[in-house]
Amino acid sequence: MKLIWKYLRPHWLLASLAPLCVLLEVWAELEQPDLMSVIVDQGILGSQPEIVWPTGLKMVVIMLLGVVGGILSIFAAGKVAYRFGADLRADLYNRISQFSFSDVDRLEAPSLITRMGDDVNRVQQVIQASMRLLFRAPFLFIGAVVMSFMIDVNVSIVLLMIMLASFMFVIFIMRRALPLFVSQQKKRDNFVAIVQEILVGVRVTKAYTNEKVESDKFDHVNNDLLDSTIVVSRTMSYMMPVVNFALNVGIIIVIYFGAHEVQIGNMKLGGIMATINYLAQIQMALMMASHVIMSITQAQASLSRLKEVLATPTEIETDNQIRQDTPIADYRNGDIEFSNVSFSYDGQNRQLSNISFRLPQGQTLAILGETGSGKSTLINLIPRFYDPTEGVISIAGTPLTQIDRRQLQSHVSVVMQHSLLFGGTIRYNMQMGCPDATDEEILQACEMAQIADHIKSLPDGLDHILEQGATNLSGGQKQRLCIARTLLSQPDIMILDDSFCALDLLTESKIKSALDKIKCTKIIVAQRISSIRNADQILLLSAGRIEACGTHSELMQVSQTYRETYRAQTGDNNKQDVA
Repeated sequence: MKLIWKYLRPHWLLASLAPLCVLLEVWAELEQPDLMSVIVDQGILGSQPEIVWPTGLKMVVIMLLGVVGGILSIFAAGKVAYRFGADLRADLYNRISQFSFSDVDRLEAPSLITRMGDDVNRVQQVIQASMRLLFRAPFLFIGAVVMSFMIDVNVSIVLLMIMLASFMFVIFIMRRALPLFVSQQKKRDNFVAIVQEILVGVRVTKAYTNEKVESDKFDHVNNDLLDSTIVVSRTMSYMMPVVNFALNVGIIIVIYFGAHEVQIGNMKLGGIMATINYLAQIQMALMMASHVIMSITQAQASLSRLKEVLATPTEIETDNQIRQDTPIADYRNGDIEFSNVSFSYDGQNRQLSNISFRLPQGQTLAILGETGSGKSTLINLIPRFYDPTEGVISIAGTPLTQIDRRQLQSHVSVVMQHSLLFGGTIRYNMQMGCPDATDEEILQACEMAQIADHIKSLPDGLDHILEQGATNLSGGQKQRLCIARTLLSQPDIMILDDSFCALDLLTESKIKSALDKIKCTKIIVAQRISSIRNADQILLLSAGRIEACGTHSELMQVSQTYRETYRAQTGDNNKQDVA
């Protein structure tokens, strides 16, 4: 309730208007059977036709007032619910965008997508329904019971007992349905994850004619979700027939006992008709209540998932708890040092173990190693995408955990292993590295990244629209644009994670020559020794550990793995040092 009230509070005026309008609507509905009984008992059976038209006109006026109240309540509830959903989605997005990589890994991207979409929509629908039905049901139920008691107490007591038994059955069904809704949401998360994977990898699927396997995988998760939905529906299917049965039993009781009451003079025919109408309203109130309870039961699972996201501390909130005595200018150009650093994604299996090295400011460090040796993991620790499990990483003697994450990342630029560009213009993507960059500065960075000629050849130049994922560019073009975006930001620490793998040797050589002229600390992950042989230090990783560290010449002397890699890549079988 605290979470719901937080997002309803800014819209309290409209939220208050909805139940007031519902009260007007319910009053109009409760008046109709009573006025109808007056027309029957006095106007028709009582031989007073002069009261029929005035009473009928009164019914029409009250009905119109009820319609106005209903329309206003729907408008108010809808507007509040939609604003509620928009505010909640905005807060979720802002919080998720500030999550650390480890939080995103833990909560999982497909699950976060489902929470922002399906879960928010479900809670929003419950808010909209509750603002009308949550008030309408008790108003209508209490009002109809009171009006029926005013007509005949004996009949009403029996009806109330039947309706309460029916309501308890509805509560029983809801309690059984809640865990089923939770299970259904988890299976929906799995369904979204599989569909996302299939759509992203559709080209690979077609390349290997693997459509049948992927289709079977989809059928499995789809049928799993279907089975879960059927179980929920089967559980809920008992509710409507039972409530309808209770209504029909109630009508029989009204007719049977009402006839007896009419015979002894305690009740009139119009009273029987009015009581049946009030019984229908009581039944309608119970159905409304069951619908609201069912929606709330479903929304409880969604709400708990949303609370988990909103309760997860962001990077900023975590960093605000850190005492920062050192301004950014004191450490942004300092040496980078790893001291016995270990890291694990899951807290059990180490991806890095006891990593120690020192990189002086302004020098170039190259990282080489087999696939899965921990190269990308290591560089992700420098901008604090992850924090080490053990050990300390420091810049100019200041541990990274004492440096504000956003300040640190504003001085570190990373070209990711997988080139990622967003849908939009080339200019938009480039200005992510420097929002105030002019076209001349953008083109200058593109010249260094060997992509300027391609941009100039486009009819709309920097205004050329990139499709989602930049699918209208080749792999090499995307990689060069990502390098240009990093160069444009003019970072103090530049990290290139295997950023030349899609480039030919000539283009790579030209870009490396441009990079050598830039004065900043560089960390380069590469597969080809020819790309990094001139680095000030080369770190050779193996299974998350440092196997050797030194210059190219030193490693050729001391590391057999490095020598074998170099000879395999160059075809040089000379047993002597070829440095």
